[in-house]
Amino acid sequence: MLKISVKDEEPQKRILLEVEGRLVGPWVDELERCWESARNRVSSGVIVVRLANVSFIDDAGRELLKKISSAGSKLEGEGCMVRAIIARIIGAVFPARDCEGERTIATQSGGGQGKRK
Repeated sequence: MLKISVKDEEPQKRILLEVEGRLVGPWVDELERCWESARNRVSSGVIVVRLANVSFIDDAGRELLKKISSAGSKLEGEGCMVRAIIARIIGAVFPARDCEGERTIATQSGGGQGKRK
């Protein structure tokens, strides 16, 4: 499941596409349609794709994010995994120490794998 919220942010003169959920399969095409629709209204440079509460990005999703970034739109992300993927896409260095607190939480919670028997 994927939720895409499109927000016209007047003071900043930009369009924000806020993405939540799993960026996989048919949802990649849906994000591309939303982004292309925004590009038909404004230039790519004023579009921000914010990956908030994204739990997984497949290869097709990564390719779309590369395309979006290459066209001049900005990518923003929340969470260690998403920020690391964005850093790789834009060619930035992502310091592992940025995830230390999140790694501790994942370890304490069993890493999201559920209880082992």
